[in-house]
Amino acid sequence: MDLLQRLESCKKCTKRKSSDTGIVCSLTLRKPDFLNECRDFIIDPKEAQKAKARIEYKEKEESTTSVWVYIGAALLILKIIIRFMRD
Repeated sequence: MDLLQRLESCKKCTKRKSSDTGIVCSLTLRKPDFLNECRDFIIDPKEAQKAKARIEYKEKEESTTSVWVYIGAALLILKIIIRFMRD
């Protein structure tokens, strides 16, 4: 796990603290140095809610896009059928 991945984990933790050098742990006052996961990690409920909202928004956006694709395809097929009926 590299530093950026560890910092992403820290952004979701209640023990995070901002400093001159960026996000640090409030327990050690250092950048994260754990290997796979932090044993003191406690998820911040606000950050968890934000992540959930982002996922829900993305899913909604994807479903809205697919609806427009179907509408566009239906209109194209309708246009083709009308053109054949004229001839």
